Amino acid sequence: MSRAHRIAGPRLLTSTAVLLVGGLTLSACAGAAGGSDGSGATAESIVVGTSTTLNNLNPLESQYSTTVFASYDSLVRLGDDPAVPEARLATEWTNPDDSTWVFTLREGVTFHDGSDFTAEDVVFTLDETVAGSYSAAPLLENLTWEATDDYTVTITTAEPDPLVLTKMSQVYIVPSDAWAELGAEAFSSEVIGTGSYTASDFVAGSGITFTAFDGFWGDAPATPTIDYRVYADPTSLASAIEAGELDVAHQMGVPAIETLSGNTDVTVFGEWSGNQNFFQLNTQKAPFDNVEVREAANLAIDVDGLIEALTAGQGVKEDGQLPMPGIFGHTDEITRPDYDPEAARALLEKNDAVGAEVTIMGLSAYSTLYEAIGAQLEAAGFAVTIDAVETTVWLQAFGNGTDADIFYRGMSYVGTRDADRPFSFVSTTARPMVVDPEWDALYAATKTAIDPAVREGLLVEASQYLADQSYILWTYGAPTVGATGANVSGVDFSTGIAIVLDTIVKSE
Repeated sequence: MSRAHRIAGPRLLTSTAVLLVGGLTLSACAGAAGGSDGSGATAESIVVGTSTTLNNLNPLESQYSTTVFASYDSLVRLGDDPAVPEARLATEWTNPDDSTWVFTLREGVTFHDGSDFTAEDVVFTLDETVAGSYSAAPLLENLTWEATDDYTVTITTAEPDPLVLTKMSQVYIVPSDAWAELGAEAFSSEVIGTGSYTASDFVAGSGITFTAFDGFWGDAPATPTIDYRVYADPTSLASAIEAGELDVAHQMGVPAIETLSGNTDVTVFGEWSGNQNFFQLNTQKAPFDNVEVREAANLAIDVDGLIEALTAGQGVKEDGQLPMPGIFGHTDEITRPDYDPEAARALLEKNDAVGAEVTIMGLSAYSTLYEAIGAQLEAAGFAVTIDAVETTVWLQAFGNGTDADIFYRGMSYVGTRDADRPFSFVSTTARPMVVDPEWDALYAATKTAIDPAVREGLLVEASQYLADQSYILWTYGAPTVGATGANVSGVDFSTGIAIVLDTIVKSE
């Protein structure tokens, strides 16, 4: 079902409409968060709460989750610097030619069941991912692989592919013998990985207990036991940390900034973690088939006001390009148009487009954002209708296309911090909103450039083209809001829907 309605009138949202944070300590710094009393003694166990669902432990069903980070490993992991992957089950990798990747595997690694990790497990996992059509299967198209010895895996690409490491970071290795013996179903409710934590007491939708794995190949986790609890919604999660029931609250939502205001026992963190409000303009019909009308729409958006009003100032401005700061392919050379509603109105008048009727379509969960954007567009001279729909309707529009003039595509850098993620959506769907051979050629060039410096230049060129054409309605990246209780440190909320447990510690 959808909820469609017209914006009643030009209710311009400006930076004066802000959430009041009060006396709350709010940090927006990246990296590990929290404080410590420096006593040296640390807790043996801590409690972490989240609003992220936990219904299935099968690592092949998930490309990015707290469970796979805690209990499984991929060949590499992407960290803060997407150009420098972290070695995990692979210690090194080489490119003898543009279509060949040779991974040297870590020796002496054991799974939680005591079996040895070898190249056979990597090949088995890749085979099973494709055979079972698991979540990472689309990433493995046009790749082939083989074990050339017990600790070497060679991957061959059909054509040069600069995203092989990104793809391998999203495949979590399972033990071939245990999988064959127990079956895939067993891995839905128990973990047998090579990660730093084993798991027990799993209850779908409720939680799980993580215990440090004595045989882990790397450094032992800072806290031996993590009680990981799932909350039905961000509101109950915020209430739980306010009541002192949790040491860490993960994925609380922006309202928690106001809810927890004044609680001196709780520190709240608002960090951008890869979620982006990606709005696409439909260039295949009026009024956005006209580049100047598209420019007018961007001039009408007071993004600073949106960020203050809807994220308590913690959102990150989209600066005229799809890759956000910290994403490979982002550049400081591109800037968004300044907020100028009068200039927007002038462009509409010039193109006889004052009163042009446009519909904003998107997930109902973000209705407040659509209302705010719609009000700003109305103030510039557009006539706006909001069509807030349920997930099933939105997904159909996402894949099959829509007649909406502005479509909330959304975007998450889950599993990758590369400009390819948003670029891949610009001309997709059965009825793409952008049909442009020049854009297609620019994007295609980025997908086969192996040299990082060359590829980065091509990504910037593609971004500049999108900016020149005003194909995107620029807004902001949404923050992830988390919190820590007293004397808790080592928490990094910038990882989004997954949280790395290994570094979290509580001083006593």
